[in-house]
This record gives sequence, C-alpha cells and structure tokens, in this order.
Amino acid sequence: MLDSGAEGLGSNRSREAIGYIYSLRRTVHTHRASVHQLAAKLVAALLRVARVTAGLAESNGSLPPGL
Repeated sequence: MLDSGAEGLGSNRSREAIGYIYSLRRTVHTHRASVHQLAAKLVAALLRVARVTAGLAESNGSLPPGL
C-alpha cells in the first residue's frame, strides 16, 4: 500500500507535473503561432513598401513601366 507521500503514477505530484508539461506545451504552441503571425505581418509590410517604392520610381521615370 502506498502512503500519502509516495510517488505513484496517479499521485498528485505526477498529475501536477503532467499538467505543467501540457501548460508549457500550450504556451510554446501559442508563442510559435504569434511568431508566425508577426512574420507574416512583416512580410506583408515589406511587400507594401516595395510596391510603393516601385510605384514612385515608375512615376518619376527611373524605372520602365510595368517593373
């Protein structure tokens, strides 16, 4: 028989550890998703800047039309 301080598979410490691991996993997943969202926003912003820059260069004649 296990006493209340023993480390069994169903012990409170085991359940707490498993809960902590799942919590960390959820945190890492959330962080990874937010990093991907940030990267996508950065790429979109860079593309907008490139389009504006190309449009300005085309309008002042430093680039041929369509580039």
